[in-house]
Amino acid sequence: MVDETNRTDDETTTTCDAETNSLIDVLHLQMLQLMEEHIAQQLALEAHTSTARLILARTRLQQGSLRTATACHLPAYTPYKALCRLVKQGVDWSHSLRLQRLDVNAAKGFLEPVTQIFGSLVPYSLRLASRKWQRCVDQVAECLRVQQELQSVVRAIEQLKWARHRRRNV
Repeated sequence: MVDETNRTDDETTTTCDAETNSLIDVLHLQMLQLMEEHIAQQLALEAHTSTARLILARTRLQQGSLRTATACHLPAYTPYKALCRLVKQGVDWSHSLRLQRLDVNAAKGFLEPVTQIFGSLVPYSLRLASRKWQRCVDQVAECLRVQQELQSVVRAIEQLKWARHRRRNV
């Protein structure tokens, strides 16, 4: 009778270990896919950032003076509120991030930085650079989402390995 109970426990442990191992394998594959996606997102972010920097540098060169330096034109007394916010949404055990874009509203303190600093006649290159920086913000939010997914997969793998280790040593 004792031999049958031991065999059943061994078979259950073996089956459970096999299921845990296959789940860990699936999570490792998902982790590799997320790593690849994260690297692609970072490369895209670097490309957008370098393009925006190049446009700003070209604008400064074309202007030929320090008038394009934003430090000269920022009023010290006007507070600026961010037009973008990264908002967590979801429940305690799982949440996602969403980029919330707010409308330009001077009454509430939400101002368009480019027109506020340079006036209503903003050069096209500055408007283009501003749009590129907005894309960079979108890309940063996407990178953060992928990075958080990757971290949750790594935590799940660690928890499964710990559970498997505990099961073997009990």
